[in-house]
Amino acid sequence: MQGDGGLHSNFGQPVVSATVAGVCSAEKREELITPAQASCRFEIPEYLLRKACAEGRLRHHRVVNALWLAPADIAAFADLLHAGKRGEPLD
Repeated sequence: MQGDGGLHSNFGQPVVSATVAGVCSAEKREELITPAQASCRFEIPEYLLRKACAEGRLRHHRVVNALWLAPADIAAFADLLHAGKRGEPLD
């Protein structure tokens, strides 16, 4: 037998409010891009971006299961990555 069908159960994904302190300001949030967008823009494989985030080498914001990256951080990461491909020492 099933219980009362009139009761509402909320089993959906949690929602992060735009006003939660520490996520980021509205101005900064508009500048953030996804790893897929960053991959296209900076010509870096998406898996390398995700791996760098997981290892703590690339600053990112995580909201539920989504990663958000700042273009300036990705540009710096891309410079290091491309310098390594040219044979220059990485600091």
